[in-house]
Amino acid sequence: MIILTLIISMGIILFLVSKKVNIGYSLMIGAVILALLNGRSIFYIFKIFLKTFSEPTTISLAVTIAFISILGHLMEKYLILDRMIIALEKMLRSAKATILIAPAIIGTLLVTGGALMSCPVVETLGERLSIPKDKRAAINLIFRHALYFIFPLSPTIILAAELGNFNIWDFVKLQFPVAVAMYIFGYFFYLKNYSEPPIEKINKKQYLKTILEFLFYSLPILISLLGVILLNLPFYISLIGGILLSIVINLYDKRQDSKYDIGENILKTIYKGIKPSMVIAIIGIMIFKNVVNNMDEIFVYLNHLLDKGIPLELLIFIAAALISFPLASTQPGIAILYPMILPLAPNYHIKLLYSMFIYVSAFMFYYISPLHMCQVLTLEYFEVKIKNLYKNYLYILPFVYIVMLIIYAVKII
Repeated sequence: MIILTLIISMGIILFLVSKKVNIGYSLMIGAVILALLNGRSIFYIFKIFLKTFSEPTTISLAVTIAFISILGHLMEKYLILDRMIIALEKMLRSAKATILIAPAIIGTLLVTGGALMSCPVVETLGERLSIPKDKRAAINLIFRHALYFIFPLSPTIILAAELGNFNIWDFVKLQFPVAVAMYIFGYFFYLKNYSEPPIEKINKKQYLKTILEFLFYSLPILISLLGVILLNLPFYISLIGGILLSIVINLYDKRQDSKYDIGENILKTIYKGIKPSMVIAIIGIMIFKNVVNNMDEIFVYLNHLLDKGIPLELLIFIAAALISFPLASTQPGIAILYPMILPLAPNYHIKLLYSMFIYVSAFMFYYISPLHMCQVLTLEYFEVKIKNLYKNYLYILPFVYIVMLIIYAVKII
């Protein structure tokens, strides 16, 4: 009965998302239906909602996501991100290194149309390197997403750490080889066989100036990270420093050149950076998690399947495919599977490994989904057919997944 109700609930969530209903609202409705079908009362459901809205975890997570989106909006609006990328290319002295790193840097922030922002950089450098358009599209996507496994300000990483109740740095260290593998394989598949174009020579003084420019324009991101790493501040507190620095940089820029004056009140710009849909998504995820966590029937049934000899890893793989591919999102896979699978872990170490297996599996199916927005935008920009893009995924994605499986197999012993 519990599996049937889960299937019905998931089916309704998928249907609502396909009808463009916010994933947060869809998960809330799915959670209510799941609870009702399993005999829970309206009063019980009300208590779950009330508990979720008042939980410190929900509040801090929602605020953190809102602040990250504000930071990304400010860096985009004030042209801070653009100048950081320009300085990066001058600093690296390599078109290959820049085309590898630039999409990743842009991908660290929740910038509206972020995939489109890195497309012109990849297009220009790809033209100079004589890279075909289908490979340019793959480069924009692969190098943009490789950092998603380890970037501690990624909303998905933050969500995973909160739901899994583990140290975010332990998780980042565990997944670090997966990210490195994606970059290394990406370089060999997409960049190795192309020659570097000639680069304008600059003297030591100009090069030092370039480094200082890069550091200056990357300060909002650096401060947001260092506050967490060095001072052990909560993410949302550290992000305030990054937001304030973005504003200070813009005030400085406006004094130097009027073209950086966007003619808008600072508070209005901050307000425009808030993405309510993302906050609602987080609340929906937390509500669904709390409903699932309170259903012992799910864990009893999972243990029953495991007792029958069905590998847990196979269950995770199939479930991740069924959730993340049609929804084109990693977060629902994490939101649904973490509460179901992680309680089965006998200790913290195993819980981290289960978390990685779910995270990477959900990511892979989200990544290849034809509804993946970054992919849709990139295909449109480069005018590439999806089948030609998928040909470029033929080896790299399985290889990266195998790296995760090797880490899992070695450490599970």
